[in-house]
Amino acid sequence: MANISCSHFLILMLVLSVVEKAKGYQTDKYCTIILDPRTPCDLVDCRLNCYSGYNGVGKCIASKAGRTPNCVCTYNC
Repeated sequence: MANISCSHFLILMLVLSVVEKAKGYQTDKYCTIILDPRTPCDLVDCRLNCYSGYNGVGKCIASKAGRTPNCVCTYNC
C-alpha cells in the first residue's frame, strides 16, 4: 500500500513539474536587437538607449574576437 502511494506521489510531482516548465517556456520570450551597428559601443549610452527605447538591458558584445563591440539590446518581446 505504501509503494502505491509513493508511486502516485512521484507521478503527481512529475506531472506538476512538467506543467510548470511548459508555462515558463511560453512566457519567457526575449528578443535581441543591435543598436547603431555602424558605431562603436559605448556602454553607458548602450544601456541608456536600450532601457529607454525597449525597456531592456544593453551590453557591448563583439561578434568575433578582435572586432569592435556592438550594442546588443535584450528585451521582453
